[in-house]
Amino acid sequence: MKRILTLILLCFFATQIIAQEKNINSFISYGTFNVTSENATPYLETYISFDCSSLVYVKNANSRYDASINLTIIFKQGESIKNYDKYTVTSPEVADTTNINGFFMDIQRYSLANGEYQMEITIEDANNKKERPLQVSETVVIDFPENICFSSIIALEDYKPSEGESVNSKNGYDLIPMIMPYYPEAINKLTFYTEIYNTKKVLGENEKYLLNTYIKTFESNTAVSNYFFSKRMNVKDTEVIINTMDISNLPSGNYYLVLEARNRNNEVIGYNQFFFQRSNSNYQIDNSILASIDPTKVFSGNIDNIDTIKEYIRALAPISSQIENGYALSLIKTDDIKTMQQYFYSFWASRNTLSPQLEWEKYYAQVKRVNASFSALRMKGYQTDRGRIFLKYGAPDRIVQNYNEAGAYPYEIWHYYTLANQRNKKFVFMTREIATNDFQLIHSDAVGELNNNRWTTEIYSRTYSPYQEYYNQDGSINPEFNYGDDAKDYYENPR
Repeated sequence: MKRILTLILLCFFATQIIAQEKNINSFISYGTFNVTSENATPYLETYISFDCSSLVYVKNANSRYDASINLTIIFKQGESIKNYDKYTVTSPEVADTTNINGFFMDIQRYSLANGEYQMEITIEDANNKKERPLQVSETVVIDFPENICFSSIIALEDYKPSEGESVNSKNGYDLIPMIMPYYPEAINKLTFYTEIYNTKKVLGENEKYLLNTYIKTFESNTAVSNYFFSKRMNVKDTEVIINTMDISNLPSGNYYLVLEARNRNNEVIGYNQFFFQRSNSNYQIDNSILASIDPTKVFSGNIDNIDTIKEYIRALAPISSQIENGYALSLIKTDDIKTMQQYFYSFWASRNTLSPQLEWEKYYAQVKRVNASFSALRMKGYQTDRGRIFLKYGAPDRIVQNYNEAGAYPYEIWHYYTLANQRNKKFVFMTREIATNDFQLIHSDAVGELNNNRWTTEIYSRTYSPYQEYYNQDGSINPEFNYGDDAKDYYENPR
């Protein structure tokens, strides 16, 4: 599955270059692909974009200005390096630095056999010696078996037929990936690229299969009405799929784009999904659906105290979509208990059609648990970051609690072995005052959560300034930057 990593580098620029403070913004994504020809090796593509306005520009030999980024990419299995690359990316030239805008992208390909790897990326502004190089570590899996399978699903900003071979070319198309899977109101088309492998090998010559494409909600894992398409496909060694979906009427929220292949018996024989976010303030919940529910005939009709049902609806926030949360907040402001009862039933019926009451009772047991463990000043447990994560994903498999590390604010690291279809995901929480019990989420590598690969800077800002010089004048590393090893160790090796 395609993963998104957001890199935010904080630094000050030398006044002789640009006399203002800036944040260097870079976004990284990757995808994995197979090659079905004999003895060929699968590969991983990295997509790294840079915000031009956030970089340090210097005059070049052409008397124009450009920026330079040093990158190191390593793929490891244990202590063994399986692939390695170190290079410099140079921005497009500009005539002056007074009004720099836009993005530029770097794409690289790395051959990797099936297996699990630790991908380590180091990124450094070559023209800024105040900033500690950013190091990103991510577990990646290359898994292309002999049965039917998909490549990563890549969201596209644009594509066109190839006029020649380049790093952007793939199977006859030049692709421009969309690094951040976010679709604001101004973007009403979701365009994507993927590949399907081995249908001919598995199903046989002249066979057909069904390709289903649909959207489901991230929170409840339910399909969204009117976003389901099917197409009968002929078998191939490699099938290239480029499609566009109209999402004009898709409500705000977090979603998965799902592709699945089914055989003649309607059995799923291949599956993949892609996470994305949608913002669409024009969409409203259809109240006619709620109006059809008779509260006297469902369990929510027994919740006849208005303060109680308001509190129950508030407690749904950690597992609600954006549109559900928006509607719930507006509903709570009213005293319309009937509509609240209708909404409450509809919410749980959409998650468990057969036993909505049982689903609510199971969830409420967890709400009481997080209220007992994570409540903070003026906040119930379900309103805190730890409570939200617990209710949304369940109890973590491991928790590191480090409240007394020298120079560090109290922090916790939660480790999930599996998270839906994700593996080995972590959440980092921190508080500036242990007495409040309000630990805030400062970083996670889980899809759809806050991703801040400078999280150690926040934890150790109790003692160290993030704006100290990383390099001494002689090019050596400033020893004052030698911090954060304990937190990094706990993060990379939970115990």
